[in-house]
Formats: sequence, structure tokens, C-alpha cells
Amino acid sequence: MRKLLELLGTGLLLIGGSSLVHYFTGWFGKWAVLDRLPFLDGYELYAGGVVAVLGFAVLCAGDLVPDDDARASARTPARTSRPPAGGAEPGADGGEEGAVDRDAGASGADARDGADPGGVSAGADPDLPA
Repeated sequence: MRKLLELLGTGLLLIGGSSLVHYFTGWFGKWAVLDRLPFLDGYELYAGGVVAVLGFAVLCAGDLVPDDDARASARTPARTSRPPAGGAEPGADGGEEGAVDRDAGASGADARDGADPGGVSAGADPDLPA
């Protein structure tokens, strides 16, 4: 199904694109299929643009359809990463893996006030006197 959508999208994109190039430059006369349709007389530019955009949309839709091989492998997920050396699962202690304690350098009253170790509190303007 995916290959069919890719083939159809490529064909529509080529037909629409060649019609647009033929409209503006006169090249690709034999490729400009839309210019030969009598009911599109005067609307070749619009028809070429619509067909090219439709071809691009079909190509994008083809990328969303999984392959037959991808559907089979999606049913049985494989574990790709090894557990940490300690044997514990990542995040088993309730925290995030690699989380940093922001108050590690502050102690006592500084930690309660929210001041950083540099002596400037979090909400204070360093240019104004305290």
C-alpha cells in the first residue's frame, strides 16, 4: 500500500510540476498532460498547482502508512538499552534520571530563603541595595 501511494504521489507531483513549468516557460510540452485536456482551457495554472499539491499530500500520506515489515516488528518491541550498572531501572527511586539537585550548594537559611550560593536571592535585583 505504501509503495502504491508513493508511486501515485510521484506521478501526480510530476504531472502537476511539469504542467506548471510548461505554463511559465514553455518547456516539457509532451509532459504537460493537463494542458491537453479541453475542459481545463484557461485553468492550466490552477489545475497544475492543485495536482502538484495533491501529489505532495499523497506522498506525505504514504510516509504515514507503515510497511508490512514495520507492522510485524511493532508488535514485538525489542529492548534497545541496557539497565544501569547498579541493576536498578531508570527512575526507580521516584525521581528523574540524571536530575540535578538545585539546592545542593546551599545550606541552612540559604536553602530555605531560596538564595543561591552566590549570595543573591532568586527574586532580588543585584543592582539595588538590600
